[in-house]
Amino acid sequence: MSSGSDHRPNFLVVVVDDMGYSDCQPFGGEIATPRLQELAEAGVRFRGFHTSSLCAPTRAMLLSGCDNHQAGLGVMQPLHAMNQYMQPGYEGYLKHSVPTMAELLRDAGYHTYLAGKWHVGITDDTRPAARGFERSFAFLGGGASHFSDARPLSSSEGKQTMYADDDVFCTDDLPADFYTSTHFVDRMIGYLREQEDDRPFLGYLAFTAPHDPLQVPDEDLDRYAGRYDEGYDAIKRERMARMKEIGLIDSDLEVNPGSGLFPTWDELSPDERRLEARKMEIYASMISTLDRELGRLLDELDRLGRRDDTVIFFLSDNGANPKQPEFYQPNTPESIAAEFDNSEGNLGREGSFISIGGAWAEVADTPLSYFKTTTYEGGTQTPLIVAGGPVSRSGVVTDELLHVADILPTMLDMAGVRRPSEWAGRPSPPLYGRSLAPMLTGATVQPVRGGMDALCFEMLECRSVLCGDWKLLWMAPPYGAGDRWQLFNLAEDPRELVDLADRYPEKVSQLEGQWQAYAEYVGYISSDGSSAAEELGIDRFFEFRLGDD
Repeated sequence: MSSGSDHRPNFLVVVVDDMGYSDCQPFGGEIATPRLQELAEAGVRFRGFHTSSLCAPTRAMLLSGCDNHQAGLGVMQPLHAMNQYMQPGYEGYLKHSVPTMAELLRDAGYHTYLAGKWHVGITDDTRPAARGFERSFAFLGGGASHFSDARPLSSSEGKQTMYADDDVFCTDDLPADFYTSTHFVDRMIGYLREQEDDRPFLGYLAFTAPHDPLQVPDEDLDRYAGRYDEGYDAIKRERMARMKEIGLIDSDLEVNPGSGLFPTWDELSPDERRLEARKMEIYASMISTLDRELGRLLDELDRLGRRDDTVIFFLSDNGANPKQPEFYQPNTPESIAAEFDNSEGNLGREGSFISIGGAWAEVADTPLSYFKTTTYEGGTQTPLIVAGGPVSRSGVVTDELLHVADILPTMLDMAGVRRPSEWAGRPSPPLYGRSLAPMLTGATVQPVRGGMDALCFEMLECRSVLCGDWKLLWMAPPYGAGDRWQLFNLAEDPRELVDLADRYPEKVSQLEGQWQAYAEYVGYISSDGSSAAEELGIDRFFEFRLGDD
């Protein structure tokens, strides 16, 4: 499968969890991320990069290059409806018929390392050690305390709230000073130092920050004290001004008024404002802390003499998170108050559980609309930075529509690796992504999408179709009625504020046809509105059938 070249690039794929589109410094954010800024200035940053609107489906597409429905994550566990549970494409883990980037590169002679969040399988044959990673320190679930207590987000999350060191569970043996961002980088640095040959490597560094609960080490708690006291709109305006200077948005674009679903800053009491500002301070500190830890890894690559030969991809897995702690079943506001210490002095420390909430999530996704779980641009458009190795493209790219599934074929192209049509004795679904290597390395031939005229997304019955400047959007509850398509021209209306469906019914019909073709192609199953976790019970829900995908 390998080209036999001795000069194949290394790959470092860095994923952060629930970071908003404009949070980090290179995309206009006030949050100090100097090492990301360094990467952006050395490489290229993209405005039109898209992921799923939820964590695990994005990771399935990133690891496989396939659409999430074909890779086994048609919906994120444990959110299946009964008519979706364990159906083809809805297995809840990365299917065995879909080769991962680690399996493909391992078989081509690469060392393969993972440190951080996995979230696409918890059983013996679906964990990282069984899916191509030579060394791994993996968090298997969606989120948990960032400290050594590894406290689950709720009882329904406990079944997947586990750490595995290679293939040995170690949740109860985390060091006393454990903090996710620091420990993940420590592990990746260790793997690189232990490598005894000069073969190329794949490093998959998947931070759980800034996923809730918002927590940082004590020394970082007050880094942004007072920074958010002026409220939501002030930060939006600041970010918009910087984004215009960078060239990410047009100079005449106005501040997004938001969904109107949440109280304005002026409507909050002084105590509510103080709490809201404190949440954002801790969130911002989480992002600065992960940037600092990433910097340690970049410095180690420099020390090892491997930085120049390493292609680095940086992305967030979806838009910013609007969900409050009671989102995770069966939490309630009352149970959170009783079971966690969210006193003012303990916010951000072990034992607390807070989230930024919907109003700050809209700020984090400035100038886009809405947030994680929706297929508005705020849910699916995230930052992408690519730098290093043969990458010669530079600056800010605003005219390319990119998909998270593009990253794997790009890596295979750069490494000279062919993806087989079968895997584990089964036909493997074709790649949904395209190689970006020609565009990144300065070739005159632009990458093509293998006949696809549009990009389509679906998660929790929210749907979208992107084709050229046009976007078709279907929003399910709680953020939409789930009864009609909306149409937007993103070139003229990147904030998705002006619905053109009544004005251009023929365009709606055309793009709806694209959606129907996509849905049939990937095996989409429309939810019947039930909850498999509730009907089966959470213990039975996680008793996956294996080996028959």
